Amino acid sequence: MVKRVVVWFLVGKISLLALVCIAGVLYVVSASVPHYAPTPGHVPAYHFDAGAPVLSTARSYAIFDATSGALLAAQDAETPYPVASVTKLPAAAVATVVVPLEATTTLIWDDIAAEGRAGKLEAGQVYTYRDLLFPLLLESSNDAAAVFERAYHDQVVTAMNEIVTAYGASPATRFVDTSGLSDRNVATARDLALITTGLYAAHPYIFDITTLSQYISSETGWINNSPVAHEEGYLGGKHGYTEAAGRTIVALFDESFTAGRRQVGYVVLGSSNLAADVAALREFVRSSVRFE
Repeated sequence: MVKRVVVWFLVGKISLLALVCIAGVLYVVSASVPHYAPTPGHVPAYHFDAGAPVLSTARSYAIFDATSGALLAAQDAETPYPVASVTKLPAAAVATVVVPLEATTTLIWDDIAAEGRAGKLEAGQVYTYRDLLFPLLLESSNDAAAVFERAYHDQVVTAMNEIVTAYGASPATRFVDTSGLSDRNVATARDLALITTGLYAAHPYIFDITTLSQYISSETGWINNSPVAHEEGYLGGKHGYTEAAGRTIVALFDESFTAGRRQVGYVVLGSSNLAADVAALREFVRSSVRFE
């Protein structure tokens, strides 16, 4: 009986310590990230030769300066829509802050019970948390997302919402899981522009991963399945799909202007053809937008 009480006491102490540590991480994350909130309607140094494009296949889009977060052009950018696996970008950012990436974890059956088989993960396999960032971001593995959520003692979603709020996201943008499978993971195109700007400044490593064509681990390999990863100037991003969300993407590109190169971001929500929609937006930037 005494041993049982001692065990319960120690478990309680450890759980309390874990909660205190998580709370501390959330405070540090929310307090330390910059707040990217450009003045509405203010687009510094850009000039337009034509009106904003209209995408027939997308519900919403935003083109933005990836340094300031300022919108260059947008369609229905204030309405929240499901974002699907774009969710995995803030999830990965939280992982790099909270989890000791070189620590290992053994996958369990609950991890691989998530919808979809992307990532080719199997119960019993042992990975570092760093390795799991690659199937999460390259192949959009929902199983990898489940591992991270389990590792955070279900606090990862709280941390994700703290981070995006710190980057200037409105209350209309909200995450309820790490994978994007839930239709309640919603965001506005404008908020995703701010979030992506903030994440790119604070967590360039996760964007570097998304530019890789493939990554080989000790167990298997993962191939980048982004429809725009092969395009010239691609700096990273994340795409997704669910029936409710349609096809979604945030993508950054290094674009060329008369005055030099500039990092420009694209958000597309509710698309039926991401490659074509991103290409149309980029063509608008190349043909009708000047940066001086």
